[in-house]
Amino acid sequence: MNDTEWMQQAMNEAAKGGWSVHPNPMVGAIIVKDGVELGRGYHHGAGKPHAEVEALHHAEQLGHDVHGASIYVTLEPCNHYGKTPPCTEALIAAGIKRCFIGTVDSDKRVRGAGIRRLTEAGIECHVGYCEQELGQLNAAFFTRTSENRPYITAKWAMTADGRTASRTGSSQWITGKEARQDVHAERARHDAIMAGTQTVLLDNPQLNVRLDGSYRQPVRIILDRHLIIPRHFHIFDTQDQSTILFTSTKDADLSAYTDLGVTVEIVEENETHTGLDIMQILSCLAEKYTFTTLYCEGGATLHGALNDLGVIDQIHLYMAPKIIGGEQARCCIGGLGKEQMSDAQAYTFETIKRLGNDVRMVMRRIPKDIRC
Repeated sequence: MNDTEWMQQAMNEAAKGGWSVHPNPMVGAIIVKDGVELGRGYHHGAGKPHAEVEALHHAEQLGHDVHGASIYVTLEPCNHYGKTPPCTEALIAAGIKRCFIGTVDSDKRVRGAGIRRLTEAGIECHVGYCEQELGQLNAAFFTRTSENRPYITAKWAMTADGRTASRTGSSQWITGKEARQDVHAERARHDAIMAGTQTVLLDNPQLNVRLDGSYRQPVRIILDRHLIIPRHFHIFDTQDQSTILFTSTKDADLSAYTDLGVTVEIVEENETHTGLDIMQILSCLAEKYTFTTLYCEGGATLHGALNDLGVIDQIHLYMAPKIIGGEQARCCIGGLGKEQMSDAQAYTFETIKRLGNDVRMVMRRIPKDIRC
């Protein structure tokens, strides 16, 4: 196999880590000598050995001598002490001769430092293989480390005429059981779920994962500018799930919330329809809580604010073959919106799947600099 094919094999290894590696990236590595694979590995989760170390251990278990071998790793090896020692030192100590790197790490603690350390130690470094595919694989990690915010998926269910509720506010249920079960599975794949005040007041949602088996519960992120959501609502039940409440109300008795186990964050206001500084909230989630993925289940107001900011990375649209009609029925996206069609954010369909009598469409944002 050539270098690109070996990197594709390493990428397949990386994908095995799945969403369980958050907030770390998915990374895979394969060690090769004279065209023969000696070992392979992938990162299993935060705090566990990185892919390079896993590959070295695998080769050792198989009785192979990796001195003078090449390693194909999907992401630049780390050169700092975190929960694990630097991978660069492990590669140097093992006598690796060449390091083929898929893409440079966007984490400011690494960004080029790993390559410099390996080069200084006499290891040949070759960078830039399968970069587009790896960018998609670790889109959430690259978004958090380069844009200082989580990777945002906006989710909504709508009728065939694009309505999320009738003119009276009736919205349960637009989709059937299969689609709703799929939403629970998607929730389990994300670090946090976000909703705004009106969505919580109208639906009193639990925003949790209700599936058979053992699943991690995402943290609930609630935006409540004036602290008007009743404290007996489901989202404040923190017995099995954490809740972070963002508000701009500074002079309230916040102990009424903290006594419930709710974490309260005070943020500034701005001119968006939500009244809260969304970018400040997103930065807080990325920096303070290291959330990598955010599933937004808000209404038109919150989705509109995110759309106006241009930060919706992915859309999960569940459509039911129903028609509500009516000019006063609720739509999917509010906010200011775009003035010209040429300004609209373009997305590409990744998957379209039938769920019972409904359809789920997954769309990924197309960067404007490569849009047709």
